Amino acid sequence: MDVTILLVEDSPTDAAILSAAFDDVGCHGPIQIAHTGDEALTFLKQFDNSIQAYPQLILLDLNLPGKTGHEVLEEIKRNVIWQTIPTIVLSSSATPNDIAKSYRLHANAYITKPTNFSDYQQIAQKIQDFWLKTVQLPQNL
Repeated sequence: MDVTILLVEDSPTDAAILSAAFDDVGCHGPIQIAHTGDEALTFLKQFDNSIQAYPQLILLDLNLPGKTGHEVLEEIKRNVIWQTIPTIVLSSSATPNDIAKSYRLHANAYITKPTNFSDYQQIAQKIQDFWLKTVQLPQNL
């Protein structure tokens, strides 16, 4: 399945593992990686005056250098165009405060990062099955 995913992740290792997990489950579209919140917002802004389609999904870490994931999430969900892109928080934090704050800022889902590759594959498969195959998403945002 060819889709564009924006992965906002400062850890090159976590980004590589997640990219490999999506590839293993048959999601071969490009995964664009932004290592900071500012990079993610700059990436999204490039589509604002373009005929290219926005990414179909955003996977967002909370612990980022510079702007936090919560700050990025708030900007995404405040923008009338970007807010329709499903944004899933994928964080190592399982604290109730981080989870609650993410949902208050209108995250579409919150997933705690797994500790092994097979669990990453399961998460990638579930994300693909639900967000990229089952639900109806806006076209070309």
